[in-house]
Amino acid sequence: MTLFGMRYFVATLFLLASVSQAADAPALTLPQYVDELQTYENQVAELAASPQKALAFRDSIPETLAVQTSHGNMSVDLSFLRDSMNRYLTAAPSAKLYILSSTGSQLQALRMEAPSYVQPNRADGAMRKQLDQILSAREFDRVRGPTALELLRQRITAWIAHLLRKINPKLPDIEDAGQWFVWGMIGLVSAIAAIWLYRVSRRNMGSAQREILPFMPSSRSWKEWLADSRARAAKEEWRDAIHFGFWAAVSRLESEGAWSPDKTRTPREYLNAIPGSSSSKEPFAAVTRKFEASWYGSRPTTAADFAQFASYLERLGCR
Repeated sequence: MTLFGMRYFVATLFLLASVSQAADAPALTLPQYVDELQTYENQVAELAASPQKALAFRDSIPETLAVQTSHGNMSVDLSFLRDSMNRYLTAAPSAKLYILSSTGSQLQALRMEAPSYVQPNRADGAMRKQLDQILSAREFDRVRGPTALELLRQRITAWIAHLLRKINPKLPDIEDAGQWFVWGMIGLVSAIAAIWLYRVSRRNMGSAQREILPFMPSSRSWKEWLADSRARAAKEEWRDAIHFGFWAAVSRLESEGAWSPDKTRTPREYLNAIPGSSSSKEPFAAVTRKFEASWYGSRPTTAADFAQFASYLERLGCR
């Protein structure tokens, strides 16, 4: 809320509220009304030393106050005070004192405005000047209403507290219980969503990196695979050259009995099938990394990449 908007907070509050007559409680005289505001202001100030009283104080706040004026009774909306207490109950400890300070200032502004209700047609210059001085104080610099998310959190917290009191009225009021529950639920939902996304990505990754050949790689000589690789390299089709070169390496190792034939293995499954003590492990790991980056990762492939790839093939005996 801007300073300009806050300057007319009190006046707008009464203009909106005064159209209805208070029926639930007898109307207060102006001195009684001022005393009531002073009582609220004192109770707000006491919360700094006794925060455990906040919940009971919030529940004791009526929706409106009926005030006798020279033009009839006005119904003063106190929702701003209840909203402030809801914010206080769910706020972080570092923000609580600021909320109490701004709430007390709003109540003080209401008290300062009260004398104008009996003479609403008199010039407001002096009274408005006093109100402007109050609202220009530092504590109003960042005054704003609660956001939609804060209002939702307040409603959920209040609902949880209501349920707990219905389950066992003797349960002590724990100010942060509802807040912790809300954040716990948010964390749980986020964790479930993260796990689901991880599993989906793993499944998609696995399906994307599984190239099923219509025949066993070793049923075609590694030399034929290598010839295809070199033919593509001659045309500077480096990505396809690495693709055929990878199957040349697989065919050679498979024909040597490095693993049992299986058309559905992924590149990593071929690599994991090689014992760690095998001399083929390191060069085939390098061949696999180059192939995955070029073929599945769609990384730009150059002549230098193929030359390095071919050197690893040679270490596997693909010459």
